[in-house]
Amino acid sequence: MKIKKISAEKTLGSLGNETIKVKITLENGVAEQAFVPSGISAGKYEVKNVTPDEAVAQVNKIRDILVSQDWEQEVLDKRLIELGLGGNATLATSAAFWKANEKIKSPSSELKFPNLMLLAFEGGKHGNPNISIQEFMIIEKSVMSAISDFKKLRSYLKDNNFETSVGAEGGFSPSRLNDIMVLDTIKKNFPQREIALDVAGSFKKEVINLESIVENYKIKSLEDPFTDEEWEKWASFNAKFGRRLMIVGDDLTATNPVRLKRAIDLNAINAIIIKPNQNGTITGTLEVVKMARRNGFKIVVSHRGEETVDDWIVDFALKVEADFVKFGGIERGERIAKYNRLLELGMK
Repeated sequence: MKIKKISAEKTLGSLGNETIKVKITLENGVAEQAFVPSGISAGKYEVKNVTPDEAVAQVNKIRDILVSQDWEQEVLDKRLIELGLGGNATLATSAAFWKANEKIKSPSSELKFPNLMLLAFEGGKHGNPNISIQEFMIIEKSVMSAISDFKKLRSYLKDNNFETSVGAEGGFSPSRLNDIMVLDTIKKNFPQREIALDVAGSFKKEVINLESIVENYKIKSLEDPFTDEEWEKWASFNAKFGRRLMIVGDDLTATNPVRLKRAIDLNAINAIIIKPNQNGTITGTLEVVKMARRNGFKIVVSHRGEETVDDWIVDFALKVEADFVKFGGIERGERIAKYNRLLELGMK
């Protein structure tokens, strides 16, 4: 499909920092724009970004190369990499083109909706530092059940005189709670629900007894239980618990095919977080998804810590038939945008 127009400009993310958005108009008149989020706790193996000013300048500089050319997604993404752009400039352009060609136009009974990892509590870099586990999530089958459970949790916290302000991704983060108290709160209020944890191993400040947590709570998924270089610990933990729960790589794998290949070779994980802005292009991200699928991994498509109001990550998750998605709590407009998109596409 030929690109008729392309433009780039700066916009704001959810924490008030600047990021980039790119708008592409195709020859058939379809126009879409894509915003690029950023990670609060970005891993060192993610694609390298440039400043928003540089990213805008880079896209505008290559405009004449892209306009009036007939592109396929893979060819466009390869060219963007060859041109040496920052990861935020390549993804904004790649995603805007993908969105113009692939955005789901209307609800369909054929859509395979993922399970939701509803963010209930958050700590670490995202919230209350007394909570060292970064994310405590409840597995939900529908948006409506997620809304109901989030409201129930808020009411419980209010009734027990805990703060109900939220952290960076819309999860509760009361200052008087610690990790075990949070887990007990979830267990008490949602005894039938499974729990997903993002330990953010690269950033935790204290030793967490993961085996004890797995034995005493209904843990479905453990993300980044160790740092991104502790390969032997990952492999040993996966060998012991991989049949019982998802051992999920995020900082470990960084939506990077080289890192994923090593994880596969060492049998270090059985599930993977997919974040397009860790990779830099739609094509590169799809290649990681395919590699993970070939090895039987569960796919978890995720938002980022500093998000935007754009909702294209929802369409991407549905296109790759993700098993799970992480879109935060049912609060903060940039998170609500994702849940609204799911509702719009027919997930109830």
